[in-house]
Amino acid sequence: MSHKSQRGFTLLELLVTLVIVGILITFVAVSFTTNSYKHEIRAEANRLAQRIELARRVATTHNETWGLSISTSGYRFLKFDPSNEEWIESEERLFQNYDLPIHISLEFDGNLDIPALIDKYNEHEPEMVIVPGGEMTPFVLNCQHEHSDQTRVLESDGLNDVEVFEMNDEREPYSFDEDDEEDE
Repeated sequence: MSHKSQRGFTLLELLVTLVIVGILITFVAVSFTTNSYKHEIRAEANRLAQRIELARRVATTHNETWGLSISTSGYRFLKFDPSNEEWIESEERLFQNYDLPIHISLEFDGNLDIPALIDKYNEHEPEMVIVPGGEMTPFVLNCQHEHSDQTRVLESDGLNDVEVFEMNDEREPYSFDEDDEEDE
Protein backbone atom coordinates (compact mmCIF):
# COMPACT_ATOMS: atom_id res chain seq x y z
CA MET A 1 0.00 0.00 0.00
CA SER A 2 1.32 3.36 -0.93
CA HIS A 3 0.96 6.19 1.50
CA LYS A 4 0.20 9.60 0.01
CA SER A 5 1.55 12.48 1.97
CA GLN A 6 -1.10 15.01 2.85
CA ARG A 7 0.21 18.49 3.08
CA GLY A 8 -1.91 21.25 4.62
CA PHE A 9 -1.31 24.77 5.81
CA THR A 10 0.66 25.21 8.96
CA LEU A 11 -0.68 27.31 11.78
CA LEU A 12 1.99 29.92 11.10
CA GLU A 13 0.97 30.25 7.45
CA LEU A 14 -2.67 30.73 8.44
CA LEU A 15 -1.79 33.39 11.02
CA VAL A 16 0.39 35.33 8.56
CA THR A 17 -2.42 35.24 5.99
CA LEU A 18 -4.96 36.50 8.55
CA VAL A 19 -2.65 39.34 9.61
CA ILE A 20 -2.14 40.43 5.99
CA VAL A 21 -5.89 40.33 5.30
CA GLY A 22 -6.53 42.32 8.50
CA ILE A 23 -4.04 45.01 7.50
CA LEU A 24 -5.60 45.32 4.04
CA ILE A 25 -9.10 45.62 5.51
CA THR A 26 -7.87 48.35 7.88
CA PHE A 27 -6.40 50.38 4.99
CA VAL A 28 -9.61 50.06 2.99
CA ALA A 29 -11.77 51.07 5.98
CA VAL A 30 -9.63 54.14 6.76
CA SER A 31 -9.64 55.19 3.11
CA PHE A 32 -13.40 54.75 2.85
CA THR A 33 -14.04 56.74 6.06
CA THR A 34 -11.82 59.64 4.95
CA ASN A 35 -13.51 59.79 1.55
CA SER A 36 -16.91 59.60 3.24
CA TYR A 37 -16.13 62.65 5.42
CA LYS A 38 -14.79 64.52 2.41
CA HIS A 39 -17.89 63.73 0.36
CA GLU A 40 -20.24 64.71 3.21
CA ILE A 41 -18.55 68.08 3.74
CA ARG A 42 -18.44 68.76 0.01
CA ALA A 43 -22.15 67.95 -0.32
CA GLU A 44 -23.16 70.22 2.59
CA ALA A 45 -21.00 73.13 1.39
CA ASN A 46 -22.35 72.83 -2.15
CA ARG A 47 -25.93 72.59 -0.86
CA LEU A 48 -25.54 75.83 1.10
CA ALA A 49 -23.81 77.65 -1.78
CA GLN A 50 -26.56 76.61 -4.20
CA ARG A 51 -29.30 77.72 -1.80
CA ILE A 52 -27.64 81.11 -1.27
CA GLU A 53 -27.42 81.61 -5.04
CA LEU A 54 -31.05 80.56 -5.44
CA ALA A 55 -32.09 83.02 -2.70
CA ARG A 56 -30.21 85.78 -4.58
CA ARG A 57 -32.15 84.98 -7.73
CA VAL A 58 -35.48 84.92 -5.87
CA ALA A 59 -34.68 88.22 -4.11
CA THR A 60 -33.88 89.80 -7.48
CA THR A 61 -36.88 88.45 -9.40
CA HIS A 62 -39.41 89.14 -6.62
CA ASN A 63 -37.84 92.45 -5.52
CA GLU A 64 -37.51 91.19 -1.92
CA THR A 65 -34.89 91.44 0.79
CA TRP A 66 -33.70 88.08 2.08
CA GLY A 67 -31.45 87.13 4.95
CA LEU A 68 -29.55 84.10 6.14
CA SER A 69 -29.30 83.31 9.84
CA ILE A 70 -26.39 80.96 10.48
CA SER A 71 -25.55 78.96 13.59
CA THR A 72 -22.83 76.39 14.06
CA SER A 73 -25.39 73.61 13.63
CA GLY A 74 -27.53 74.90 10.77
CA TYR A 75 -29.05 77.82 8.91
CA ARG A 76 -32.39 79.41 8.10
CA PHE A 77 -33.51 81.75 5.36
CA LEU A 78 -35.50 84.82 6.32
CA LYS A 79 -37.51 87.34 4.31
CA PHE A 80 -37.88 90.95 5.34
CA ASP A 81 -41.48 92.07 5.74
CA PRO A 82 -41.43 95.83 5.00
CA SER A 83 -44.98 96.40 6.28
CA ASN A 84 -44.11 95.17 9.80
CA GLU A 85 -40.38 95.93 9.49
CA GLU A 86 -39.40 92.49 10.73
CA TRP A 87 -37.70 89.32 9.51
CA ILE A 88 -39.89 86.28 9.06
CA GLU A 89 -38.88 82.68 8.40
CA SER A 90 -39.30 81.51 4.85
CA GLU A 91 -42.08 78.98 4.44
CA GLU A 92 -40.92 77.93 0.99
CA ARG A 93 -39.78 74.32 0.87
CA LEU A 94 -36.31 75.03 -0.54
CA PHE A 95 -35.65 77.67 2.09
CA GLN A 96 -36.91 75.96 5.25
CA ASN A 97 -34.75 75.66 8.36
CA TYR A 98 -31.88 73.27 7.79
CA ASP A 99 -30.01 71.40 10.51
CA LEU A 100 -26.59 70.13 9.52
CA PRO A 101 -25.61 66.52 10.17
CA ILE A 102 -24.40 66.14 13.75
CA HIS A 103 -20.63 66.06 13.04
CA ILE A 104 -20.58 69.03 10.63
CA SER A 105 -20.40 72.66 11.72
CA LEU A 106 -20.34 76.10 10.15
CA GLU A 107 -18.06 78.87 11.30
CA PHE A 108 -17.37 82.37 10.02
CA ASP A 109 -13.73 82.99 9.17
CA GLY A 110 -12.36 85.37 11.79
CA ASN A 111 -10.03 87.14 9.34
CA LEU A 112 -12.77 89.46 8.11
CA ASP A 113 -14.70 92.09 10.00
CA ILE A 114 -17.75 89.83 10.12
CA PRO A 115 -19.49 89.20 13.42
CA ALA A 116 -18.66 85.83 14.97
CA LEU A 117 -21.42 83.35 15.54
CA ILE A 118 -22.85 83.85 18.98
CA ASP A 119 -25.96 82.72 20.77
CA LYS A 120 -28.37 85.40 19.66
CA TYR A 121 -31.38 86.50 21.61
CA ASN A 122 -33.40 86.73 18.45
CA GLU A 123 -32.82 83.97 15.90
CA HIS A 124 -34.74 86.02 13.36
CA GLU A 125 -31.85 88.40 12.73
CA PRO A 126 -29.68 87.46 9.76
CA GLU A 127 -25.89 87.56 9.63
CA MET A 128 -26.10 87.87 5.85
CA VAL A 129 -28.51 90.07 3.93
CA ILE A 130 -29.41 89.77 0.24
CA VAL A 131 -30.96 92.90 -1.27
CA PRO A 132 -33.30 93.02 -4.29
CA GLY A 133 -30.44 94.02 -6.59
CA GLY A 134 -28.68 90.72 -5.83
CA GLU A 135 -25.89 92.17 -3.68
CA MET A 136 -25.29 90.52 -0.34
CA THR A 137 -23.15 90.75 2.76
CA PRO A 138 -19.58 89.62 1.95
CA PHE A 139 -18.57 86.49 3.88
CA VAL A 140 -16.10 83.66 4.31
CA LEU A 141 -17.65 80.59 5.90
CA ASN A 142 -15.93 77.34 6.89
CA CYS A 143 -17.77 74.03 6.71
CA GLN A 144 -15.94 71.48 8.89
CA HIS A 145 -16.26 67.88 10.02
CA GLU A 146 -15.27 67.19 13.63
CA HIS A 147 -13.73 63.77 12.85
CA SER A 148 -11.65 64.97 9.93
CA ASP A 149 -9.30 67.73 8.95
CA GLN A 150 -11.40 68.25 5.82
CA THR A 151 -12.76 71.79 5.48
CA ARG A 152 -14.65 73.50 2.67
CA VAL A 153 -14.67 77.27 2.46
CA LEU A 154 -17.62 79.23 1.07
CA GLU A 155 -16.74 82.77 0.05
CA SER A 156 -18.35 85.74 -1.63
CA ASP A 157 -17.36 89.37 -2.01
CA GLY A 158 -21.06 90.26 -2.00
CA LEU A 159 -21.26 90.91 -5.73
CA ASN A 160 -20.06 87.70 -7.36
CA ASP A 161 -21.35 84.15 -6.99
CA VAL A 162 -20.55 82.11 -3.91
CA GLU A 163 -17.36 80.13 -4.49
CA VAL A 164 -16.57 76.86 -2.74
CA PHE A 165 -12.95 75.92 -2.06
CA GLU A 166 -11.21 73.07 -0.36
CA MET A 167 -9.11 74.43 2.51
CA ASN A 168 -5.51 75.13 1.41
CA ASP A 169 -6.51 75.30 -2.26
CA GLU A 170 -5.01 77.99 -4.43
CA ARG A 171 -8.36 79.77 -4.31
CA GLU A 172 -9.59 78.70 -7.70
CA PRO A 173 -13.38 78.64 -7.90
CA TYR A 174 -14.86 75.24 -7.20
CA SER A 175 -17.29 74.15 -9.88
CA PHE A 176 -20.29 72.07 -8.89
CA ASP A 177 -19.65 69.95 -12.00
CA GLU A 178 -16.25 68.85 -10.63
CA ASP A 179 -18.06 66.72 -8.03
CA ASP A 180 -19.54 64.57 -10.77
CA GLU A 181 -16.15 64.04 -12.39
CA GLU A 182 -14.44 63.15 -9.09
CA ASP A 183 -17.11 60.64 -8.09
CA GLU A 184 -16.86 58.70 -11.35
